[in-house]
Amino acid sequence: MEQASIAARFRGPDGIGNGGYVAGLMAERLGTQPAEVTLRRGWPLDRTLEIRREAGLVRAVDAGGATIAEARPVDLDLAPPPPPSLAEARAATRWFLDGPFTHSIGRCFVCGSAWEEGVGLRVFTGQVPGRPGIAAAAWTPHAAFAGADGQVAPIYLWSALDCAGSFAFTVGEAPQRMLLGRIAARLLAPVAPGEECIVLGWQLEREGRKLSAGTAIFGADGGLRGIAKALWVTPPIVAS
Repeated sequence: MEQASIAARFRGPDGIGNGGYVAGLMAERLGTQPAEVTLRRGWPLDRTLEIRREAGLVRAVDAGGATIAEARPVDLDLAPPPPPSLAEARAATRWFLDGPFTHSIGRCFVCGSAWEEGVGLRVFTGQVPGRPGIAAAAWTPHAAFAGADGQVAPIYLWSALDCAGSFAFTVGEAPQRMLLGRIAARLLAPVAPGEECIVLGWQLEREGRKLSAGTAIFGADGGLRGIAKALWVTPPIVAS
């Protein structure tokens, strides 16, 4: 029986795996791209789940038979807006670190500032002046995230394509809680450890509690390395 688990270090909100990391794990098991991963429930940390394969579908299932996440092939037709300059991306990262936008007590695997280099990804997407609906970061992946080929492992690129989408909706407003519901991504070219990249998030659509965002990674040469489209969901309003 095929199984998978997520260590506590790769957390998103308290007690569950980071959505981008979960998606990268599922896409890896699917083995084709572009891939779309739907998160039905939070993946509990340090808990082994069963991986089930069906025609064109891979599912992660808990002990009770409930589907936690599922991955399938998808068509992804999405073009990013022009990225900011590297100087602007660096300034956006500083803005993030100086503001109230670090969440999960700074322990989100992707955007948590409490993690040391090589432990968390430390992708800090912040506000870009004059570009509403955009969030950007300057990100230099640590050598600890390299795969067997010496390049940044795909699961970490999927992870880096996660949080920027939520910040595209929040850096111009007060921080708000939201959860990743679905993400479709395509990795186009490798990223080298130590390569200073720009991570971009931008708003696509807002419909009630559903927020749609695009994210992208650009390499040091300005070339597009990966792109994703994600659906985020905010909690329902509870009447007082």
